[in-house]
Amino acid sequence: MKRLEIDYSLKSMDVLVSLARYNFVNKIINNTDLKVLDYGCGSGYGTKLLKEKFKNVTSHDTYFDNYLPKDIKVETDIKNILKNKFDLITCFEVIEHMDESAQHQLMETMSNLLTNDGILFISTVRKMEPPPTQNRRDYHIREISFNELYDFCAKHFKTILTFGQIDQIISTFNTDNQYHFLFVCTNKKNK
Repeated sequence: MKRLEIDYSLKSMDVLVSLARYNFVNKIINNTDLKVLDYGCGSGYGTKLLKEKFKNVTSHDTYFDNYLPKDIKVETDIKNILKNKFDLITCFEVIEHMDESAQHQLMETMSNLLTNDGILFISTVRKMEPPPTQNRRDYHIREISFNELYDFCAKHFKTILTFGQIDQIISTFNTDNQYHFLFVCTNKKNK
């Protein structure tokens, strides 16, 4: 038997961690006919995974990096996104790249884009002082705590299920013992 040689890097681990969130959505949502938005899709790797399950997936990113997996089109104009309503939205690792005002606007936008029965999956890294990596120091404008994310969600949704993530494992958790938070928000509040 030959040994398995793995060229391990932190970047490859980040990919696996990110994909775990999309796999989580694919495993717990059974209706493949839902209209899905991957908001803040980056290069579209998560969109690609969502498209393996759902028939109607739109991807959006304002700061698109011009790399696309095959058959992925990223809508960069938010005005085109705002013309639609979605049954399911993923918004993974976006909110920490914004200042507080933009974070409030993001949550308002997510709520407005969802149908009345829609589901929002939103995640962020756990706030750490000081941020533990150079990437986080350079690109995370305002990291938020578990309670801050919960408060953002509670303003717009009646039901919030909270999960934590360490590496590829997503589970119920102790808030101080997780690296990422993943919330599933439903039952939009009427305004």
